[in-house]
Amino acid sequence: MTAGSAPLYAQVTDMLRTRIEGKHWKPGDRLPAEQQLCQEFRVSSITMRRALASLVAEGKLVRHQGRGTFVADSHHLVLGPPRLSSFSEDLQQRGWASTSKVLRLETISGPEEITSRLGMSPGAELTVLRRLRLADDEPIGIQTAWLPAHLAPDLDQASSLETESLYEVLRRDYGITATQATETFSAALVETGDADLLTVPAGSAAFRVERLTTDGTNRPIEFVRSVIRGDRYTVALNLSRLPAGIGS
Repeated sequence: MTAGSAPLYAQVTDMLRTRIEGKHWKPGDRLPAEQQLCQEFRVSSITMRRALASLVAEGKLVRHQGRGTFVADSHHLVLGPPRLSSFSEDLQQRGWASTSKVLRLETISGPEEITSRLGMSPGAELTVLRRLRLADDEPIGIQTAWLPAHLAPDLDQASSLETESLYEVLRRDYGITATQATETFSAALVETGDADLLTVPAGSAAFRVERLTTDGTNRPIEFVRSVIRGDRYTVALNLSRLPAGIGS
């Protein structure tokens, strides 16, 4: 390694990234052991771990407990730093073509389980949008969104929801901007009815993701429930420790 303006770990990150993008290591390949990489690049284990963590956060690498670090599949979606974006935007920012297949789009009398999330009375009219989400034509997840029907009249007649982000349609056509969301993750198994759509066996590991989105006035605008393939999704969080005495 050579001295330069960039931190040492950043130099190592760039060199590892070049190897990955140059197909020196192909998707699914396991990287050499950390100690071996440290010897090759002549850096400490702390520097190497930080470089590898950066590439995990970028979605270039995936860690499997007890097995090692692997080059991520080209369609392995990594949820990185917390920020509000649509599923379509997440895919597009990673260079993938994002498309959807609309499975259901209609106005319904909302069940209490959903209307209560949206601060509405049981039976209130909701627009339900269920879509199969694809990255470069590969099924990644199934997403169901419920929206107060009065906020977006005739949304159930929209024809652009297979190619456009729902957030973009709401902003452009209804003047509604998503500004904040609360999201929860839990482990799940792919149910029989979803397995064929996701092209995985029933019972495969999956993430269940629920999101409640609000606008600038803190008004709920959608509740979303997603099932995302466990072999195509990783959650990566950057954590920092507060100074002593703060939050302890």
